[in-house]
Amino acid sequence: MRTPFLLTIIITLIHLTITLSSGTEVDSVKTYHLQDSIVVIADRYEIPLKSIAHTIDLVPVKRYADAANHSVLQVVDLLTATAFVMDKKVLGYGVGTAGAGSINIRGMGGKPNSGILVLINGRPDFMAIFGHPLPDVYGLEDIDQIEIIKGPSSAVFGTNAMGGVINLVSETPSQNALNFKMMGGNFNTFKQRFGMDFHSPNSQLRLNFTHQQSDGHVDLTGFNGWNMSTQFTRKLAQNWKFTLSGRYVPYQFDDPSMGRDAAGLGVYGKIRRGMADAQITGKMGNLNGSYHLFTNLGHHRFFDGFESHDFSYGLSTYQHLNFSGKLQIGFGAEALHYGGRARSIVAPAGPPAPILHTINSMASYVVGFYTPTPRFTIEGGFRYQHASIDVGQTSPTAGLSYLPSSHLKLFANYNHGFRFPTLQELYLFPSSDDNLQPENIQSAETGIEFYFDNRNYLKFSYFRNNVTQLIQLAANPGKQPPYRYQNSGEAQQWGFETGLYLQPFPFMKTQLMYSYLEPDNLTAYNPAHMFKYYLATEWRKFEFAVFGKYIAGIYAQNSRLDKLDNYALLNFSLTYPVRYATLHLQVQNVLNTYYEFLPGYGAPPLNFLAGFSLDLPR
Repeated sequence: MRTPFLLTIIITLIHLTITLSSGTEVDSVKTYHLQDSIVVIADRYEIPLKSIAHTIDLVPVKRYADAANHSVLQVVDLLTATAFVMDKKVLGYGVGTAGAGSINIRGMGGKPNSGILVLINGRPDFMAIFGHPLPDVYGLEDIDQIEIIKGPSSAVFGTNAMGGVINLVSETPSQNALNFKMMGGNFNTFKQRFGMDFHSPNSQLRLNFTHQQSDGHVDLTGFNGWNMSTQFTRKLAQNWKFTLSGRYVPYQFDDPSMGRDAAGLGVYGKIRRGMADAQITGKMGNLNGSYHLFTNLGHHRFFDGFESHDFSYGLSTYQHLNFSGKLQIGFGAEALHYGGRARSIVAPAGPPAPILHTINSMASYVVGFYTPTPRFTIEGGFRYQHASIDVGQTSPTAGLSYLPSSHLKLFANYNHGFRFPTLQELYLFPSSDDNLQPENIQSAETGIEFYFDNRNYLKFSYFRNNVTQLIQLAANPGKQPPYRYQNSGEAQQWGFETGLYLQPFPFMKTQLMYSYLEPDNLTAYNPAHMFKYYLATEWRKFEFAVFGKYIAGIYAQNSRLDKLDNYALLNFSLTYPVRYATLHLQVQNVLNTYYEFLPGYGAPPLNFLAGFSLDLPR
């Protein structure tokens, strides 16, 4: 019923935007051009934008920061046509079987959400026992750019890259500054942030402290967490630098959808995550390289007595060799040791047994780009990854791109993805099976990109997925336990996505995206139809944006079970700078639409945050 009203608002805003007077500043955020832009993909390789033979979104966070209130995944959900991020709370995601923050891209994701690989500055970031990303760790404050690589990408990135890869690129300070932000809203929601930036010709240092809390829109759905991070960069030589970064994120949340709460004490989780990454990057002649030494540690405790400790330690090197203007090669190697133990503190004799489980993984990859003519590029490569659970996997990739004109790119590719079984699926519970094999997906894609000019363009792509050996809980007839993890799932999926990106005036930005997906039996949180929009304008000093989405054909379970109603969301943000200060207003679900992410569990109604930020140069 509200969809016509929503479309009327969008059309009216476009009309008003076009008729507004100019005189505002041109958007200073980096814009990529088809002909001359060189992009670095997840620290693995750099390549001209015109030569990329697959679909990738490069999202500058500063431009869209006011479209989100707690996580960069909200930006991914808004600006990636085929991405769906489950967001059922006013603030925070949580984890667990009913946790939000799960990401599906092009029909793949899984629950736990181990089918999407999240990277931070090129290094993998995941919970070592369950294999899923950590959505409440990915704050907005220190991220410069999000790189979303759509479709299977294991040839370069390895296990878990079944549906795609999300790489979060940290921002490096460009000047000395103090930053402070305070926001407050309904449902007793508050957010405070304090940051310090130090910059010199040879060194940069950033410190960030963020606290956020909310009582939630339903009783016992609160969230309270900190995100503390630091990054130090030091120039070692003319073309070399050293970066040391760290993050500590303790938080707790309530979520009644996780289970029964007979005592009324809350259905909660308490999480502590910490990470550190030492990185050296540099250039020697035609060779660009990076070296990472990193760790990720976590402690999780839940209301039902489940407690876990997990860890990962990794060493990696990624190199890019530019032989000439016609041939470029990326190659690298990785070693990863990860594991953990879990127990029940209320039933020590029951599963899981408090035994330490670990996996060692070694991998190497090579990918090449050959451009025999300025208009034609051939891409090919493969990866081999072996794990100590006696499984190995080869993953190939191939693609080509062709420019019939300076404004048009045609591309096609074949990609493969895989996922190794997680420790939870292998060992943790009676339903686990230590004979599981990797999941696999093969995908073919073709598409076009047409650039009207540097700031106005149209994208379209069509893809097909062949998914095999999915790990699922399946019946175990005549045996105990009655259900067990098995490589029993498969699916034939197809879909397409299109996006129109317009900036007809310096003060106006418009993005309209639509995607269609036939997920086969993998229907859980894989909507058939998604229409997304982002419209922004500037008038004098005001910056106003309206954004949202329409979702149709969505289910809470696979095999088309637990169908949820279609829904449309309208949100807006408003900012007004005053010298060193900026006033902010964010309103989510403006029309107060009722919709559900789980049967009987209503998503947040209208909610808002208002406040100010200070950016003081020193």
